[in-house]
Parts: sequence; C-alpha cells; structure tokens
Amino acid sequence: MNKLITTVFLIVIFCSGCSSSKLIKAYKNPDTYTFEASKVLVIGMTANKELRQGFEKNVAEALEKENVNAVKSVDFFERSFTNRKQTIEELNALESQLLEAGFDAIVLTKVVGQQTKVPLIAVYDAVERGKHKSFDKYYYGNQNLFFNAEPEHYIVYSTETSLYCICPGKERELLWKGDIEVTKSSNTKKNIKDYTKTLIKTLKESDLIVIY
Repeated sequence: MNKLITTVFLIVIFCSGCSSSKLIKAYKNPDTYTFEASKVLVIGMTANKELRQGFEKNVAEALEKENVNAVKSVDFFERSFTNRKQTIEELNALESQLLEAGFDAIVLTKVVGQQTKVPLIAVYDAVERGKHKSFDKYYYGNQNLFFNAEPEHYIVYSTETSLYCICPGKERELLWKGDIEVTKSSNTKKNIKDYTKTLIKTLKESDLIVIY
C-alpha cells in the first residue's frame, strides 16, 4: 500500500509540471528528407475567431524565432474568404496567389474531436479499491460514488496539423502530418503555447525546420 501511494505521489508531482499537449502520432513523407521553407502561411481552422487569432499568432511567432517568415491567415485572407465555402477552382487560384506572394508552405491545424479521460491518480485508486474482495471492504471503499454526481475527469482535444509544400510545378504536397492532444483548461493561452512548443519541437526533430 505504501509503495502504491509513493508511486502515485511521484506520478502526480511529475505530471503537475508536464505540458498540456503531446504528440500522439506523426507521418512524414518518405520522399522528403529535409525541407527549408522561406515563407509559410499559418491557418487555424475553427469557427472561434479569438481562438484562431491566438493560435495563428503563437505559431507564426514561434516560426519567426526559427528564422522562418510566417504569415497569419487572418492577415492574409480577405475577411470574406472564410465566410463561405470555397470551391476547388477557387483554392487552386489561391495557390497561384500564394506562389506569386512568395509562399512555399502552408501549416494547417484543425480540431478533429474531443474525449473525456480519467486522471491517472483516479485509475490507481480504482485499482487499489478493486483488491478488496469482501463485501464490507469493497462497499466501504466505493461508497463515495453515492455522493459524487459525476466522476472526476478532464477533457482532451485531438488536433490534426498538416504541413504542405506549394512548390511551383507540383500539386499541394503533404510533407508532414501530426496528431497532437491538448488538455482543455481555463487557461487557453497556456494551452496554445504548449501546443506550439510541441509542434515546433516535432518539426525540428523531423528536419522540417532547419536549425542554423
């Protein structure tokens, strides 16, 4: 029992300083060894304008620190662009516009879903309670369920980020795609910053941001 409590305590202490985001899985185009972008368009796909602006600002600033010229879509697109759905023909025209403006890559992020998870300490607590085989001990260890309207839980957003090359003479080519989980909290700015750190770190490790 003491060993279990010590383990849980260490896990809680460790996780309290953890980032609220983490990379779940990633794909890199096998034909792409390294990629050095000179000008990148950053797009956040969400109906929440404030969240979109915060996300694009953080990612663009992080790329600028890595000597990558990054432009927020909220600054590049006309306001009417996102007010309606675009056709394939219109998007092809946009690609030509981006090439003329000197862009060679697009970073696009969207939230693809959310899920509810149980804190790790609650899982360990449930495992410990499960050891009580007799009725009285088992009931005693679980009777708090009568008084808790809802179990402890937290929400995790699943995001999908893609890096596209818009090179002359080629179709929009997927260079990299990663799924990053972001734990929802009341501090949205911190969540965005943690997500951005995870993204930039991963792109560096994948040789998609050249380190000078």
